[in-house]
Amino acid sequence: MSVVATLDAWGRVGLTYPGFAVMDQLLVAPGGVDKGELLPFDLIRAVNGQLVTAGHEVQAEVRRHPVGTRFHYLVSRRGTVLEADIPSRAITLTDFKRYVTDGLLPSLLYLGLAAVVLALRPGAPETRVFLFFALTWFCTAGLFPDSWTAYRFSTLFLTAWAFAPAAYLHIALRFPRPRPILYRRPRLVWIPYLVAAVLALAIQLPMTHMPVAWTYLVPAVAATYWALAFVVLVGSLVQSAVWGATPLIRQHAKVLTAGFVVGPLLPVLGTAAEAVAGVAVPYLEQIWRLNVLFPATVAYGMVRYDLFDLRAVIRTGTVYAAVTGVVVVAYAGAITLVNVAFARLGMGESLLVPAVVVALAVVLFLNPVYQRTQGLVDRLFFRERLDIGRTMEQVADTMTTLLDLNRIVLLITETVDRLLHPHGHALLLLDTEGNVYRPMGPDSAAYLAVPADGALARLLDRRPVPLTRERLAADPEFSGLSETALATLDALGAALVVPVVFRGRVRGMLALGPKRAGTAYTTEDLRLARHLVNQSAVALENARAYTALEVAHTELQSALRRVQILESIRTNLAKFVPRTVQDLIEEAPEAPAFEKREVDVTVLFVDIAGYTRLSERFDVARVNQLVERYFGAFLDEILGRGGDVNETAGDGLMVIFRGPDPRDHARAAVLAAQGVLRRAHAINDELTELSEPIRLHVGVNSGTAGVGATKIEGSAGTRWTYTASGPVTNLASRLAALGEGDAVMVGSETASRLGAEIALEDWGERQLRNVEEPVRVFRLSVPTRPAPALGR
Repeated sequence: MSVVATLDAWGRVGLTYPGFAVMDQLLVAPGGVDKGELLPFDLIRAVNGQLVTAGHEVQAEVRRHPVGTRFHYLVSRRGTVLEADIPSRAITLTDFKRYVTDGLLPSLLYLGLAAVVLALRPGAPETRVFLFFALTWFCTAGLFPDSWTAYRFSTLFLTAWAFAPAAYLHIALRFPRPRPILYRRPRLVWIPYLVAAVLALAIQLPMTHMPVAWTYLVPAVAATYWALAFVVLVGSLVQSAVWGATPLIRQHAKVLTAGFVVGPLLPVLGTAAEAVAGVAVPYLEQIWRLNVLFPATVAYGMVRYDLFDLRAVIRTGTVYAAVTGVVVVAYAGAITLVNVAFARLGMGESLLVPAVVVALAVVLFLNPVYQRTQGLVDRLFFRERLDIGRTMEQVADTMTTLLDLNRIVLLITETVDRLLHPHGHALLLLDTEGNVYRPMGPDSAAYLAVPADGALARLLDRRPVPLTRERLAADPEFSGLSETALATLDALGAALVVPVVFRGRVRGMLALGPKRAGTAYTTEDLRLARHLVNQSAVALENARAYTALEVAHTELQSALRRVQILESIRTNLAKFVPRTVQDLIEEAPEAPAFEKREVDVTVLFVDIAGYTRLSERFDVARVNQLVERYFGAFLDEILGRGGDVNETAGDGLMVIFRGPDPRDHARAAVLAAQGVLRRAHAINDELTELSEPIRLHVGVNSGTAGVGATKIEGSAGTRWTYTASGPVTNLASRLAALGEGDAVMVGSETASRLGAEIALEDWGERQLRNVEEPVRVFRLSVPTRPAPALGR
């Protein structure tokens, strides 16, 4: 279109035109163009008494006469019909130059600026809006002369002019961050486009078929809409430049505000005022030349403030283009030298030999030179990037040998601080048990944990890419969660958060504060941070697994140690606790059955006669040794027969025998009593130091007793004992008192349960101490010969 419009403009040089700019709708064009004695949006009705229906008819009539001919026009102005005589003029070379500088150049700059933004940020919604805005300006600036001369692109020009306000309002709603109302009313942005579509249709209708008042009203409304939308855009940008949420938002808004204010603001307001109020604006043609300043200002801002990382792109492209150019020149020079050399040698007619030589030179010389030159350029012009690459290689090598989680975290944070220079940083790792991301490292106490089901974590799960405050605020994909996520970033003091992804799942996040230089994080910074955490993800997971293994090993060792201590306690306590109690605890450690229950038992009492005299004759240690020797021997007999030592005193034992068969435990108790007496006789024969032998009182009785725990509670505390109580136990004790050291005294119930193989002597009924009724007593003599084998 630019080429066609330029050729048309060049072809019109020297042609005659009416002396004022008239569009194909017969409206006098607004803006910085000749208007003769007319005003913008005056409607041409007739030329020299002939009615006209289109602008090209006016042009044709004028060109039929010499330049300078005065034409009589019938004009409709705001509902009033008036006449005007205006001489025709010739289009000069100066007019063509003015078109190139005031129309073509700004339009191409707008288009080029949009192309650059599209190339740098092709997927951003703001890019599409800015592209549409640039296209409207390309059409209005570049095709404006065509709209009142050749009329080739009239429809496109008027459509672009009508839709320009919609583009302004769209930018005002979305840039540099979407307005909150868009989250609640996302379709609001299409209302300006609907209004623009109505105006675009209305302004292109034939004006001669409209009511007289409408011929002015429709273009005046369009011009007013155009100017007001532009003012709203500038006001919105000023508000963002002053009160924007982040430095990057404020910087973007400042650049665009400066571009709009120094560029199209005055031309737009001047043209709208002239069109609507019907007053001449002085120097409007010169004011329109300011339009070229908008793309120039924005381009300067993009380079000066590194918007869209353009500075790095330009620098890299320029340096490598220069290097490539040098190599190409060297290549061309090599070909020339080879051809000259072979021509002097008389070999210039052969095409094969020079080609082979040049190919070998390229392979053996130019390619290595190019690679070395590229390395030299990297060291000279891109030293920082080269150092970063080396640092990343060192970090990767170091992480392959680390399993200490704290050291890996420290390595990551130190690398981030050295390369990106943030105000604060924190590495947060997922705690699956607590369902939160917990900060790690020496500064972990300064940061809050981030819930794994919170807005920020959910956004990272949805899009595991680096998130800046600007992206959170601007990307509509994050609408609904962005406000809460931004609040989380505020709590962390972070301007950037990078997810740590392992096997497709976010396992942590690296939170970075604003850069100490006050600049925004560039695309290269985001790429570097993502590369670092991606390299760290495997090392972090390995370290976490190793740490978990170490913790599990420590806990296992601690548990084993506790088991050893408990086993030692169990073994030692078993020396003081009846076997029955041990069994009950092992069966139900949490709630052993200690309650009293009626159980059929056989009770054996053993008492050392003359214990008091023994204590008087020997010291305590010797007495204890004697008791331990006798009782140790007794214990073998008792445990061997299934008895359970329930109580001990200084000179006596109480043993309980029980089982499913009453006859079995009665027989076992009697046999154990026999064995105890025989062991005592044997020890007496061994101990020569005793002036008189140790004599035992042994009694056995059977029956039902209350077996279980008895609680003794006092003000100083509570004590539990596990024993058998009742008449059976008391009677066994009284029977033992009847013994004389060579016999076992047996109760009648026990005697009834024994078989004929155990010979009992019936002593008849005896009156026992503290027993009201006489008790029948049986006596079992025990010879001093060795005891029979157990189980017989």
